[in-house]
Amino acid sequence: MKQSLSPKELAQVIGVSESSLKRWADGGRLRVNRTMGGHRRITIQEAVRFAREAQLPIVRPELLGISSVGRVAVQHRGVQPEEAARLLEKFLFDGKAEEARGLLLDLYFRGKSVAWLCDGPIRSAMTELGEVWKHESRGIYIEHRAMDICLNALNQLRLLLAEPTLEDAPISPEAGSGRPLALGAAPANDPYILGSLMSACVCVEAGYRDVNLGANLPLGSLIEAAQRYQPRLVWLSCSHREAVPTPDEIDNLAQTLTEINARLIVGGQALPRGNGGSENVVACGNMGELHAFARGLLSA
Repeated sequence: MKQSLSPKELAQVIGVSESSLKRWADGGRLRVNRTMGGHRRITIQEAVRFAREAQLPIVRPELLGISSVGRVAVQHRGVQPEEAARLLEKFLFDGKAEEARGLLLDLYFRGKSVAWLCDGPIRSAMTELGEVWKHESRGIYIEHRAMDICLNALNQLRLLLAEPTLEDAPISPEAGSGRPLALGAAPANDPYILGSLMSACVCVEAGYRDVNLGANLPLGSLIEAAQRYQPRLVWLSCSHREAVPTPDEIDNLAQTLTEINARLIVGGQALPRGNGGSENVVACGNMGELHAFARGLLSA
């Protein structure tokens, strides 16, 4: 994926004139960097932010590096949010990966947050597909395939949101801006990777850098990673009830994280109902709550 665009390229992405784009940049609506040679460059992240905020359609998505899914997104641009879960479930059931990714990207470009996508269409569709195996044997592979499609879509969004590392050296006061770090995983014996990736994407959207350690990570290893990376926020995504750490284990983890000034967020569909006595544990029932707490932590 490209790291930045020229004003001409961004104008083509959103279907406006280059002069209009430069006028918005001069007026401060669009943040523009300068290369060593004085040329204007716009990061992909800023291009996406501006297009969403200004409610401008993405007419040339291939210039953002998402050509295949972008073409599909255009076909479903008229889909209303309340229809999204049903349509996503159909695409995932049929294994239509491009259509599913395109739908999710289009909803994001139209202003829906990553947390909304996770709590709404993705959660609803995956819950329904997770019941198919009870009625027909192919439901197992259908669910696994759908999971992979959702993971790919979220990783696409993650790249669009992540802090840029430009190789063409534009000079920016925000380069190396020191975004705080969020780090997390699913606990040992929990094989589900979707919840942890959702958490990573939501934290990135909230303004963090992220280190996602995936599924099946012992709490001791999570502590070692936290000591290495010194995060501001640590998430623990619990999706498998039999693998949920005990309240005492969560309490001990939270107390250890207190020593490096990191807050512990515990959530997931197997959310523990007791977290010991530590005040450093925050329980989040969904991705919207995680986003709100993460943003609040930044403000604090």
